[in-house]
Amino acid sequence: MYFTKALVTGGSGFIGSHLVDLLIDKGVAVTVIDKDEPKYRNAKATYVIQDIRQEGLREIFTESKPEIVFHLAADIDDRASVNDPITNADHNVMGSLKVLEAARSSGVKKIVFSSTCAVYGIPAKLPITEKQLPAPRTPYGLSKFAIEHYLNFYQNLHQLPSVALRLANVYGPRQDGSKESVAISVFTSKLLAGEAPFLNDDGQTVRDYIHVSDVVNAFVLAAESDKTGVYNVGTKVGTTTRDLHALIASELGSVLEPLARPEVIDAVKAVILKSIKAKKELGWKPKTRLARGLKQTLKWYKSQV
Repeated sequence: MYFTKALVTGGSGFIGSHLVDLLIDKGVAVTVIDKDEPKYRNAKATYVIQDIRQEGLREIFTESKPEIVFHLAADIDDRASVNDPITNADHNVMGSLKVLEAARSSGVKKIVFSSTCAVYGIPAKLPITEKQLPAPRTPYGLSKFAIEHYLNFYQNLHQLPSVALRLANVYGPRQDGSKESVAISVFTSKLLAGEAPFLNDDGQTVRDYIHVSDVVNAFVLAAESDKTGVYNVGTKVGTTTRDLHALIASELGSVLEPLARPEVIDAVKAVILKSIKAKKELGWKPKTRLARGLKQTLKWYKSQV
């Protein structure tokens, strides 16, 4: 699908800002809707400071006339969602429904939604394919899975095509190290500050870490394709948090040992995604190995100190 105009919700965030840059590089006119002022502003994009839950959203769609909507705006704190499911649902479910309604009424041709591997819950086997029945263990995962169902509803009833990308653990430059759920940015920020980071549980939690450049490429390929449905976006490589810490510490030349925090248990012990469907149908595959991606990411963090 050829498109010249796009709207990105959450486009001032970590993944969103990289997506905006890629779209601009491709010559796409981009409107960003985000409740926060952009920390990484692309001079060629149009920014609107707007909470997607508030009045005025439909008018922004009508004025900007996007052909494609990339919906990334969300409350992404998985741990916090357990303690405050109402706030999470308000942002992720009610906010998303307002985006879908605005898209439907303004003639949008396709929506590409940022879903998550958290929809799967505890996997029956690894690596996880799209054939596994989702069973989310947290309100965050539940909210994302709910929107996948709403996307199906809008596609079937209103002929609004959509793709939901179930992302593995995304990392890269611009990621906020203050978020406890983001291991790479947390470990890096702590070690650069001369502090020992915590390892939750026994340090053997396994995650699939994927570089942000590969992720935003998947978003664009999903938008350009005539395919719809759900797609895993991962590397098929799992890394324990203990090994991840060792990789980062070695790259930074740190000898600080991590502190144990066994009482903080992860809801899901291991997540590794298989992305054969995305390769076959979207022409996507990850290009950045963890070692190379970490080098680039840590170089960026060091430049920010």
